[in-house]
Amino acid sequence: MKTLNITFLAGQRIQLELIGNYIQLLETSSGVDIDFMRDGGVFAQALNMEFGFASKPEKKFTALAFTSAGAQTIKIAVGAGDGSYNRNSGVVQIIGQQGAATQAQKTVTNASGLLLAANAARKFLYIENNDAAGDIFVTIDGGAATIAKGKKIPPGGYWMFDTWSPSAAVYAIGSIASNANVVAIEG
Repeated sequence: MKTLNITFLAGQRIQLELIGNYIQLLETSSGVDIDFMRDGGVFAQALNMEFGFASKPEKKFTALAFTSAGAQTIKIAVGAGDGSYNRNSGVVQIIGQQGAATQAQKTVTNASGLLLAANAARKFLYIENNDAAGDIFVTIDGGAATIAKGKKIPPGGYWMFDTWSPSAAVYAIGSIASNANVVAIEG
């Protein structure tokens, strides 16, 4: 298998004399037409093909002709036999959860209390217990927190939701009378 770069002017047709039975378009910026040729004649066509197109015609080709409507440089892989080329081209943009966040110090007592109000737009939630001694117990279903029902966050621990986040009200109860060292961040 070999790779080739071909540079086109707008509307240009370029014919390459080469023997093979496999072709893949590795890079294009717009569509190209491909004529599969054998012994001077066209036996198959692929029209307006773009990056990623691959073909293994039933019969070997002795030439390939490419036509590009616009000026561009393409890259192709051509081979005789089985082949594959698993390479991505272009720009990858990862779009994640982003936006404004609120961060606040919260006090958790030994009675269940609202930590955060319900928020249907919440995409991120982080609760950290910065106290040296007291545990906190958190519920995310909108119901009152109890030591038996809540998720325990020990001193120095945290609970984070970054791929899924609850929208219901968040309640907390502590193992000590007053814990003013809790941080809640939501976005």
